[in-house]
Amino acid sequence: MVSRREQLKQESGSYTPKLVACFYAVFDPTLGPRVVHQIPEGSVATALSTFPSRPDTPKDPVHNPETLSLGPGTASAQGRDSPPSTASAAPAAQPVPRANPVLFDFASILDFVIPKPELCGHLITKATRTSKILGFPVRIVDEEKYHGSKAVYNRNAFIFNVCYVFERDAELSVYEPVARKTGRTLCAMEEQFSLLSSPPPSFSMGNLLEQLYLDLNAYFETSIPLIDTNLDLCLYPFYANPPELRIWDVPIAVTDLEQIKSYSWDVTLYKLCSFINGVNHVKRIAELAEVDLFLARQCIQHLVYYNAVILVDLFQFSNSYAVLPDIADAAQYGEDDDEDGGVDLRTECENYVHDGTRDTTPVPFSTLLSFYSRLRPGYPLSAWIDDLSLDDLPIDVRRLVQFGVIKGFLRRAHAYPVWLDHPALNGDGNGDGRDARGKGSASSSAAGTARAAKGTASAATKRAAPAPAPALTKRVLHATLDAPAPPQHSTTAPSPPSPPRSPSSSSSTGAGDPPISYPPSLALLLDGAHHTDEVCLRYGIGWRTLEAVLRDLGERGGRGMERPDGDEGEEEESEEERERERRRREKMRGRERDEGASPYGERVVMLWI
Repeated sequence: MVSRREQLKQESGSYTPKLVACFYAVFDPTLGPRVVHQIPEGSVATALSTFPSRPDTPKDPVHNPETLSLGPGTASAQGRDSPPSTASAAPAAQPVPRANPVLFDFASILDFVIPKPELCGHLITKATRTSKILGFPVRIVDEEKYHGSKAVYNRNAFIFNVCYVFERDAELSVYEPVARKTGRTLCAMEEQFSLLSSPPPSFSMGNLLEQLYLDLNAYFETSIPLIDTNLDLCLYPFYANPPELRIWDVPIAVTDLEQIKSYSWDVTLYKLCSFINGVNHVKRIAELAEVDLFLARQCIQHLVYYNAVILVDLFQFSNSYAVLPDIADAAQYGEDDDEDGGVDLRTECENYVHDGTRDTTPVPFSTLLSFYSRLRPGYPLSAWIDDLSLDDLPIDVRRLVQFGVIKGFLRRAHAYPVWLDHPALNGDGNGDGRDARGKGSASSSAAGTARAAKGTASAATKRAAPAPAPALTKRVLHATLDAPAPPQHSTTAPSPPSPPRSPSSSSSTGAGDPPISYPPSLALLLDGAHHTDEVCLRYGIGWRTLEAVLRDLGERGGRGMERPDGDEGEEEESEEERERERRRREKMRGRERDEGASPYGERVVMLWI
């Protein structure tokens, strides 16, 4: 579904790259940096390489010994009077093909293989056009041991490097400890027994490189005997750091946690595994397990690190999703047969989304793709289900959506509510929002609303930091708040919640509806930088309650916002103001019936990102 480069970047060391070649280089006091051994032979092009070169041909006068031994006149006379020789009549010999292609030229990387003294003792990675080289150069200084009287010049030091060669796009995190241990072990052997500068007859660096190359590629580990120790190397996969875990994320287990968990585990982690069912979000899991939220986040993040669970967004019937271009790859891949004999994407999707409660066959994959193609930002799942009559099909809608999110061709379009009278958007630093609410009236033109919405979209894209919210009072929400759900210890999926009500339903804040009360800090989150999941979970409310708050802010200017004690007198309104407010609400309700009108009034807009 994704390109190879993107996949390697995401995995970031959770796989084992293939070792293409390895070589041993030293600094020769006379010749300078040079490659002594390499496996496979001829992988690195050097001036002293031993792989087959281009043979001499009789047509080349420079390399023909007979032409060089004869003078110009003799050669011309022989060409006229003598019959042509067998060598001259034979066709030109073709170059002998090499068994292994040359990966790169050593002259272009020698400054990184044998670097300056400041870089010795550190891992060095050098990328060429087609390869990536990982090495750990070692420099051993000993004036008496490495003083050579026959050398042209002497540095009184021994410099060597064992380098590993991979493909250019390979992630080398798993090989970094191997390169570091190889260099340090050989350094210790050289200091004690001169294993590299004066090797004994029983030791061969070429054999060591060959065993490294074969064992690490075949068995991912090796044990090479040296003089009095073994060079033990093993490839341990490195996992990428887990993403930031938010309280509205939903963990989905990719393995049976109930089977692998043990009493030796951490108590918090052991309790959490029973409530990870692909439906509960992080905050809900912490509440059901009766553990601290911070500890729950740390434990679930630990499971994500080891790929025991994956994270998806919180599923609600008010969500909307956008189809990504990768759905074309899903359609193409679904039509191809799996060469490995496993379950292909088409069969996997059909079996995963089938509810299993009816004696029917799974819905075909082509039909499921047509369902996916109907999704778009701002189109809630409740309306999508009703338009396609998915309730009449043997489909688990939650699994249908989660499958697209997991496979990467479906993306959640988050809703970011924006209150146009927010103090941060109107340049008001008071933070209470009362003065800003007075600015919103029916005299605001449509052009002004469009300009404010455009500026708000820019602010939402940049994710500007919200204004500091005042302390949350004890009176958070009144009877309109959703009561906390009772603890459930079953891993079965709960019954789907009802879709959000329309603006004309009983949840709207009309003249005959009961008043709603909410803290000012909730209104201050509606600046375009916080989506609905975050707002709902932070205050423990449901989507319908949040819709009622948005309508109160959009239609009535936030009159249901809680006031500090002593400010009740400021709420008194004249009869003229109440009549003007009533006419404005009626006008807004008429506009809501028109296509494209905001369901939350003039002063609240919803951005889908």
